[in-house]
Amino acid sequence: MEEEIKVVTSEESEKKPLFEKKEAKFEWTLKTIFFSFLWLAPLLIIIDQVTKWAVVNAFNGVEGSSFVVIPEFFKIKLQYNKGSSFSLGANIPWMRFVFIAISWGASAFMIWYWIKNLKKKDVLIDVVLALCLAGALGNAIDRTFYWEPVVGFSGVVDFLSFRLFGFYDFAVFNIADSCLVIGVLMLLVIVFARDIIEKKGKTAKNG
Repeated sequence: MEEEIKVVTSEESEKKPLFEKKEAKFEWTLKTIFFSFLWLAPLLIIIDQVTKWAVVNAFNGVEGSSFVVIPEFFKIKLQYNKGSSFSLGANIPWMRFVFIAISWGASAFMIWYWIKNLKKKDVLIDVVLALCLAGALGNAIDRTFYWEPVVGFSGVVDFLSFRLFGFYDFAVFNIADSCLVIGVLMLLVIVFARDIIEKKGKTAKNG
């Protein structure tokens, strides 16, 4: 059998790279969904909403009601926040609509970025996005749908109250707030840690 020998011209070799890199695609399987932490955000949002409604019902919706869990340290205290973090903008009615737009806009961006980068399989960043998304959407739901004529109260439901150092009452917050803070802190640690590792790697390589 005669073998055919194909002569490749220099022009053809320039057009086709010697090794073609194919971009990895994300496959939707139970394993990839679990390790991408797509399930974490909905789970945390459900926990956030359930705990908020449990506290509201326990205190019959009366703001300021509280129950001491650990004396002089931790109590459950019902509070409605019509503003942003630390009640910023609470006294300006139209600011609530600004916070609603920001919350849903940020959530949409995070979902887009998350899906776009799933193929990178960066577990730590996926966890950060899940936490931040849960925090943004958890409070966005409150700001958007919890109004006095509709549910009997208005604003974001806060109920976790801590007294620090025996005299300082920290701002009352909720599960969504906790998710957001933990997510941001994780992101900062990851960014700095990876930057240090990268610099050490370059130093070792150059040395």
